[in-house]
Amino acid sequence: MRINWLFLLVCAVYTWLGLGSEILIIFASVLLHELSHTIMAKILRVQVAEVELLPFGGQAKIEDFTGLDPDREIYIALAGPIMSLSLAAFFYLLPPHLLHKTPLLLQINLFLGLFNLLPALPLDGGRILRAILSLRIGYKRATSVAAGLGKTIAILLCAYGGYLFYLQQSGANHILAGLILFWAARREGLLLGYAFMRYLVNKKSELANKGFLASHQVVSFEDTLIKSILASTRPGYYTMVMVLDQQHMPQGLISEAQMIESLLNHGPRVRLKDC
Repeated sequence: MRINWLFLLVCAVYTWLGLGSEILIIFASVLLHELSHTIMAKILRVQVAEVELLPFGGQAKIEDFTGLDPDREIYIALAGPIMSLSLAAFFYLLPPHLLHKTPLLLQINLFLGLFNLLPALPLDGGRILRAILSLRIGYKRATSVAAGLGKTIAILLCAYGGYLFYLQQSGANHILAGLILFWAARREGLLLGYAFMRYLVNKKSELANKGFLASHQVVSFEDTLIKSILASTRPGYYTMVMVLDQQHMPQGLISEAQMIESLLNHGPRVRLKDC
């Protein structure tokens, strides 16, 4: 378990404002949200390496590779919002006099459930979107699209918060949520290269563990950059490339594993002929 420094900052500000009990409720709600991800991962036999808590939720960092099986990534991502919305429904049905903080518990869990369903990385909805898009446009482009949506939604949140502040001197929470979401989405974009290489390496190990995968054959000239072919790989398919010379004569067959090794050893300018 790791608490992000932004969460610690929010905790300090809320405590300074005399809202210590409120921050405890937020912390407990976020923790339950993230634990539901880890429970679902455990059910699906996916190893969780770390859980990072953020003010609007958190990130359960998966050790195993779930992008190869988008269904698993979707189930794990959905577990958090389902937990939060279920808690919100429970507190909604609970008689108010039984618990003094019932309205706040309802609001916090409703916010966590609905906010995390937005189709933007690093939110759960963004992970669901990436899993769906990766089947059509590949993991790398899908991550880029979902992270871009995260920044767009963050800017809209800040703009709405600014509008509320102009009208009635409120909206600070919207601005704060927008800034944190923008920072987290930008971090996802900056880590895209690392995440993509991890995607490829784990896909190779998945083949080794499983023993087989469906194949997808590509025909390409020998001067083509390997990174451009790997960028179009799809979850669940193992790419094989038939290499042609300029006279369209077959030169050989190159596997996805060979391309990954060449890219790792020689960098982004490596071409098929270098294999």
